[in-house]
Amino acid sequence: MGAWESAPPSIRTFPRRKGFFSGVLALSFVLSAVGAPAASARISGQIRKADSDAPVPRAQVRIEGPTLAGRENSQIIQKPKSDGRYQLDVPPGAYDLWVTAADFEEVKERLEIAAGAVLQRDFELRPLQRSPYRVETLKLPQQMIGEVSGVAFTPRGSLVVTNRRGDVWIRGYADARWHRFASGLYEGFGVVARDESDIVVIQRPEITRLRDINGDGVADVFETLADDWGITGSYHEFSYGLARDTAGNLYASSGLCSFGRGVELPWVRGRLQTAQFMPWGGTGAVPDGHRSVAEYQGWVFQVAPNGQWIPFASGFRQPLGVGVSPQDELFISDCAGAWVPTSTLTHVERGGFYGHPDGLKWHPDYRDKKMTIEQLTQLRRPPSIYLPRGLMGTSPGQPVWDLTGGRFGPFAGQVFLGDVSNLLMRVDLEKVAGAYQGAAFPFLRGQGLRLGGMHHAFGPDGALYLAQTVRGWMSTEGNEGIQRVVWTGETPVEIQTLRLTERGFTLRFTEPMGDPAGEARNYQVRRFQYNYHPLDGSLRINQLEVPLAVARLQPDGRALELELVELQPGYVYEFVVGKNVLSRTGRPVLNATGYYTLNRLKSGETRAGPSRLVAKAPEPLRPGNPVRGEEVYRLNCLVCHQEDGKGSELAGTPDYTLPGGPLTKSDAELIAVITNGKLPTPPAVNPMPPWGNVLPPQAIHDVVAYLRQTFKQPAP
Repeated sequence: MGAWESAPPSIRTFPRRKGFFSGVLALSFVLSAVGAPAASARISGQIRKADSDAPVPRAQVRIEGPTLAGRENSQIIQKPKSDGRYQLDVPPGAYDLWVTAADFEEVKERLEIAAGAVLQRDFELRPLQRSPYRVETLKLPQQMIGEVSGVAFTPRGSLVVTNRRGDVWIRGYADARWHRFASGLYEGFGVVARDESDIVVIQRPEITRLRDINGDGVADVFETLADDWGITGSYHEFSYGLARDTAGNLYASSGLCSFGRGVELPWVRGRLQTAQFMPWGGTGAVPDGHRSVAEYQGWVFQVAPNGQWIPFASGFRQPLGVGVSPQDELFISDCAGAWVPTSTLTHVERGGFYGHPDGLKWHPDYRDKKMTIEQLTQLRRPPSIYLPRGLMGTSPGQPVWDLTGGRFGPFAGQVFLGDVSNLLMRVDLEKVAGAYQGAAFPFLRGQGLRLGGMHHAFGPDGALYLAQTVRGWMSTEGNEGIQRVVWTGETPVEIQTLRLTERGFTLRFTEPMGDPAGEARNYQVRRFQYNYHPLDGSLRINQLEVPLAVARLQPDGRALELELVELQPGYVYEFVVGKNVLSRTGRPVLNATGYYTLNRLKSGETRAGPSRLVAKAPEPLRPGNPVRGEEVYRLNCLVCHQEDGKGSELAGTPDYTLPGGPLTKSDAELIAVITNGKLPTPPAVNPMPPWGNVLPPQAIHDVVAYLRQTFKQPAP
């Protein structure tokens, strides 16, 4: 059932007020006809919150019908005025009238409008069902710069954080008072807290042990535990981590640096090798400027308790999430780009190669070896979890395990990780035929969650603490620091687990579900793959619908067995739960989409066999839809191009709102730039990556329509 099918209860006609229509003239992003012909009809009204009668922020009114065929996408889109009022002048005919707003239920009404009619339609929007998890922002000391880049707890429960500006702060477990423990570090990024006087931090050049030996609460000794990897002065280069296993081993990683855009490195520590391991054989510039030019960039390291530094595994691009499981197994999240088709979470074993080949130049067995893509594919160990770009973020953070014993809700033992966007994800891992794979779900998006939550730790209170900084990549208006996510105690209606069976999957819900949960027609299953290649990211390839043979809900209402007509390894399986699937108390599933990375079957088989399924023919390209384009922009473009379209000086992205800016180009030119990428114009040094590997053509047309509609050029 669509949201509009329950619309009538949320539509109310308010008493007409004096001056209701006064001043309602130019309201539209796309249009508003001034002085409409007499034969036209008029629809007007006001949009309010159902619980307070206040205007709904960022609401949008859309009317669509065949009589508007002369307009883009046969529709008119308006942003109501600040008091929630709107007005539409349209020809007579049949229409769908939509009202939408972020965090509110969508409403749709079908209208038959006669010539000269004057209709009033007022809408009350109900808030979307919110997650029973509350986001709280911690107050920081006035002296602390809130670019918090690492968070941990001591065994006693003191909160320890590091920030990008080089400080370490501690909030005491007994009195909750903050004090600065250390300063002067070089871009601290992660922290392990042994106790209140013994803290280990990874900073850009080294892993450092900080000790307070005189008991005054301030570190007296800065001891280098490891600095065996190479670094450069590149503006985009990071050392990531930090995690520790029960044996005392520390784990950290080094990301690739930006190189090859005509900018010389100001300095280098260690050996320098600028030649690519695999020279780019395509046309144009190298598609990804992230390179391993200093020793062991793109590697994960282990530091043993005796101080031995061990290059542990290779093949990473930006391995910024480093986590150790309760079983002392290492997991790394990596960010999409060249050789990394979409972001990933991977179980990492010593000696493994995980995809990006440039770091192999430092491997004793491969540094002088010429390899083909086919050989790299054979050598590469696939990710445990693919995180599809967009719905599952763009740059995932540190994986942490829920070991709170149920104080964080019904997800004990599962993995949580944030993203540079305001997203928190949840991962349900399982071991199949000796290797980890499993399902990923959105968990929280928005609801007060801020950008940049890349490091996390569960506190002694059972809440999840998020360290937040974006390093200037996007505007936060100073809203960086620490937030915590607290469970309110109400059980959320979610897919709790998604596990592989011999013929399909078993879904287990957190609550008993109603009878429609046992009907196959209420589920959509698709499978797809990603292309492992040197270009930036990948579209979904070989995507097709997978019909269900059986849907069987167990008597407890929680376990659902799904048998597919065909089950093949080597695919990501997307599950979408329909709107008719409700709990027995009438509540919908909060996050209705999940992605299972099926690397191997129960039998251990990893190669797909012949398929009986046939993909649908691609749909013809439609005119760009700015409504769909807004979602594409938010999920993929906002980080660099900003919400206001003014771009980022640091990222080198242009200002769409300036005269003579990119929007003076034709649609064909804009589509070509987005599809194929673009080399930077000095003084910028970053290229526009080729999004044609990531976004389908329709999405690119949609985002161009959104840019045209939203970022108006100022009048000359």
